Order: sequence, then structure tokens, then C-alpha cells
Amino acid sequence: MRLLYFCIVFFLANGCAPSFKSSERSFDSFILWRTGHDVETIQQIPLNGNDAFVRSKNESFVHVKFNIKEYGEVSVPINTKTVDGSEALQSDISQYKSIRLTYQANHEFIVQLRQTGIHGGIHNQITLSGSETFTTVTIPFTEFKGGVKPLDLKDVAKFNFAFLSNDHEDGFAELKVSGFSIQ
Repeated sequence: MRLLYFCIVFFLANGCAPSFKSSERSFDSFILWRTGHDVETIQQIPLNGNDAFVRSKNESFVHVKFNIKEYGEVSVPINTKTVDGSEALQSDISQYKSIRLTYQANHEFIVQLRQTGIHGGIHNQITLSGSETFTTVTIPFTEFKGGVKPLDLKDVAKFNFAFLSNDHEDGFAELKVSGFSIQ
């Protein structure tokens, strides 16, 4: 009996326990949140580098702050096998219907759902209003419109959260994301 107990403790301590995956892609599996901006936009948060994912003892969240000239953004690849610094890999999310986002922003921003390998130009998107407190929204994929071509959920790569201007009162654009999932 002691041997069985020892084996169970050993397997759990070494990460050998079976993992159970939810049918929902949780915020925790989306960890490559990277910033981008034009050369004249000043990135204030993160202060160094482009990793916007903040891990603390009690919570994980995304935090960006820009002084916008043209644009400032944070993006996250959908395919969690995407290697940091590389092109976001293709994903098929056609079995899902929406995203669920918990955010706080001082200014309206655009959420783009980008097709694989498509850069620049116009992407299927929605605009979300700013919110002084954290708010949770569920956005059906059918609401993403305006792309160069119709949205193909079998060939998507990443989500971009983009500011195109500063908040008029604050003089900057800031976003915090405390929850994100594909449902």
C-alpha cells in the first residue's frame, strides 16, 4: 500500500498525472500576448520588450499602454503550438461559436480575427467600447465583419486588440485583459 501511495505522489509531483482538457480554450492556454506598434507610437506598458502577459502570485492578465501616433496593439496566436517570434500557425476554430473576453480599457479598441498569413490591409473585426471597470462580453464570430474576404474559421491565426487613437482625456490608450476564451 505504501508503494502505491509513493507511486501516486511521484507521478503527481513530476507532472505525469493525466490532464483533462475542457471543451473551452481557457485564458491560461493563451500566453503569447505580444505588442506591436508603428515607429512613432510610444509603448509605455510593458516597459521593456513586447510580452504583455503579466503573471503574479494570485492572477494572470494582459496589460498594455500606448501613446498612439498611428496604432498600438497586442496580439495572441490561436494555435498554442505557435513558437514565440514566429508567424502565428493556422487554426481551425469552426467548431466554436464565439469568444468571451473580460477587459478594462480607457478607450474604444478594435478586435481583429486574422486569417492565416494575411498581413496589413483590412481584417474581419469588431469595435468594443472602453470600460472603466472590468466587463465581460461574449462576441459571436458572426459579428466579425469588414475583412478583405469573408471570415473562414477553418483558416485563422490570431486575434489582435488594436488602438488607433488615444483617449482624449487621458492622452494615452490602455487595455487590461483578465479573461479570454474561445467558446
